[in-house]
Amino acid sequence: MKMLLVGLLIVSIAGLFIVLFRQRLAWRGIITFLLHGVSAFALLYIVNSTGWIAGIHVPINPATLTGVGLLGIPGLALVISLKMVGI
Repeated sequence: MKMLLVGLLIVSIAGLFIVLFRQRLAWRGIITFLLHGVSAFALLYIVNSTGWIAGIHVPINPATLTGVGLLGIPGLALVISLKMVGI
């Protein structure tokens, strides 16, 4: 069973690379996603390190990075407001 899953993972990765090398638009999407992720990390770091909002510490984890990375500044406001409400 484990070998089947490893084989499926390898085939999936190979298929992904085939799509990436054949289509230039896919690279643009990946680069945009990575830039949004880096900017989300920077925004969360600035909020946490400067104490911009007193008493709020937003953890930097995949869920918060995804929310802020996809939604930008409104996503950061959403994460901070959820943290203030206590969710």
